[in-house]
Amino acid sequence: MKYIIILFVFIGFSLHAQSPLDSLLQQAASLGLQANDYQYPQNDSIAAKKAVQQFMLDLKFGKQPNLRFEGFDFNLQQNGYKSRYGELWNTPKIKELANRLINESNEVKQILQVLKDSTHFSTEKKQLLAKAANEFRWLNAVRANRSFVLVNIPSTQLRAYESQKQVLQMRVVLGKPSRPSKTLSSKLKNMIITPHWSVPRSICIEELVPEIRKNIRYFYASHLEIFDQLNRKVDPAKVPWHRLNANYFPYSMRQRTGKWNTLGILKIQFDNPFKMYLHDTSEKKLFAKEKRFYSHSCIRLEKPLSLGAWLLKPNSTAIDTLDAHAAYSDKTEQYLSIKRNVPLVIWYSLVDFDENGKLAFYPNIYKR
Repeated sequence: MKYIIILFVFIGFSLHAQSPLDSLLQQAASLGLQANDYQYPQNDSIAAKKAVQQFMLDLKFGKQPNLRFEGFDFNLQQNGYKSRYGELWNTPKIKELANRLINESNEVKQILQVLKDSTHFSTEKKQLLAKAANEFRWLNAVRANRSFVLVNIPSTQLRAYESQKQVLQMRVVLGKPSRPSKTLSSKLKNMIITPHWSVPRSICIEELVPEIRKNIRYFYASHLEIFDQLNRKVDPAKVPWHRLNANYFPYSMRQRTGKWNTLGILKIQFDNPFKMYLHDTSEKKLFAKEKRFYSHSCIRLEKPLSLGAWLLKPNSTAIDTLDAHAAYSDKTEQYLSIKRNVPLVIWYSLVDFDENGKLAFYPNIYKR
């Protein structure tokens, strides 16, 4: 059975009349799409209609990135668009609509331009560009008419949006390859001003205990506290540090609140199974590094107070009155709810835009 391809010639991001098969396949790649996805049997108008619908939906909504945890329902209303495309599938208006969709996202347009000019690129790089084009289409769809926060792991950047307008951009520090940050979607839930840091058991055993064995002063210099299994504070001088190991550790440890705290003076929480969160940090010098993969999977923020104030607006007084340079020694934790419905997406895209808005390829730090 012979097949024909429903696509339109892509020249300068515009659609024209149908072309021969080889040309159509080439133009499909220029759009970051797979020509085989739009095949239909010749003289089958129902299949042709479905093929056009799928083509248009792909231009509009792209493809959701692979996320390890999906905790936010973006509720993309694709059925309404499918019906609209079905009505227009065999009229000149479908070409006009496709042109608008192709030009809807400036990010996608830039990616497609690089893809169009990438004759010297390897197949792998071209595939990365096609993947990015479809994922940025998805991003364009999900952030429409809502506030939105995006973290890209390979580029170690965070961006916040009001609808399609970027309102914040900052560097972040992410998980080292041995303790990678996870991809996910979730709703930003609440924040803690001057938080304690409840030290994970693995960090206590693998990192803190060996240092404290060498010199008990490390415990005090790190502003730590230790508790027994009944949550009673224990005198560190009475702890048998030499006996503690992975099989015997009947304690919990936390770091006191203050500027020195690993979480700094602000922690932003969201539901996820990985015990990840966004936070300030006492190690500001790491933001000056080009490669910023030093955490135990959580996300350290270059401008935590800017993000916190934006999330709390219009009632951001609690953040606006904080002094980023104050010690805040042993302050009581203050919990604040994020009343706005702001999703967070952490994704893994090797193609992204740098701090100057220029398209760039980033190293595959987690070897995915």
